[in-house]
Amino acid sequence: MNSHNNVESSPPLLTLDHLKKYYPIRKGILNRIVDNVKAVDGVNLSIFPGETLGLVGESGCGKSTIGRSIVGLEKPTEGRILFDGKDIAGLSTGEMISLRSQLQIVFQDPYSSLNPRKRVSELLAEPLKVHRIVPDKDVSKEVDRLLDIVGLPKNSRNRFPHEFSGGQRQRIGIARALSLKPRLIVCDEPVSALDVSIQAQVLNLLKDLQKEFNLTYLFIAHGLGAVRYISDRIAVMYLGKIVEIGTTKEIFENPQHPYTRALLDAFPVTNPRLRNRKKTVLQGDVPSPVNPPMGCRFHTRCPQARAECQEREPELVGDGLHSVACYFPNE
Repeated sequence: MNSHNNVESSPPLLTLDHLKKYYPIRKGILNRIVDNVKAVDGVNLSIFPGETLGLVGESGCGKSTIGRSIVGLEKPTEGRILFDGKDIAGLSTGEMISLRSQLQIVFQDPYSSLNPRKRVSELLAEPLKVHRIVPDKDVSKEVDRLLDIVGLPKNSRNRFPHEFSGGQRQRIGIARALSLKPRLIVCDEPVSALDVSIQAQVLNLLKDLQKEFNLTYLFIAHGLGAVRYISDRIAVMYLGKIVEIGTTKEIFENPQHPYTRALLDAFPVTNPRLRNRKKTVLQGDVPSPVNPPMGCRFHTRCPQARAECQEREPELVGDGLHSVACYFPNE
């Protein structure tokens, strides 16, 4: 894992600047927009070359929408996505194609992202040909090399996706993302559908590939185990906003936001000395992203909420290594 200080000495590879993604709700015969689902609501985030940034939060908080916006599968409603200093949020489909090779995504369910009618050799050869990564005569050799990199035997090339296990399919998904020699890979819950024993293998593979090819990852997950193992820094998301961000060590050893503490308390504790500490248990359900609460979005479920939490929204403030959006952090 990178020592974070040397990672941050270079400018960010990717910056999200007040990123918003709203989905309109339409009603009536005229199909008028009556409201919006505020999936991502003003997110600022930087990812540095060679690091893994973990993005965690409950289902529906907007994590995957951020990932899909970065790789151009969603068009942001507002804000900028700066990749290597260039704003890519408003690029046309044509302009995005030339950039597509540098930004790749590994999906949660590899089966749904692999064409069931194509053999593995075709699935891996297609991006190589479209983006002219290698000369046509070398495509077959490159397919074998990619299979080898992700730990699949050469004879896999003639098989169809349904002939593989979940873990093997995820390896094919990773090989396909790698085929374009990307600089940033969005891993959208890549291990949540896999058995625990297989999860560790895929995480180790991702770490090895990062070292070998100098990759940068945005690792999206709702389970903290995988995030802790693979991430240099962790951003915690709640209802479309980042509520805390810091190094993995800081987030796990010194969580400041009550929501982060609640997430950590739901995580199984292996240290016997920590088992008896007081736990934060969340009350109620996540509010609707159509109509988020005034003030701090978490106040309706927060055990330490006070009057001002309902009136003004707290800013994300900190020292660069650890930032939190809370008026009464670490109480």
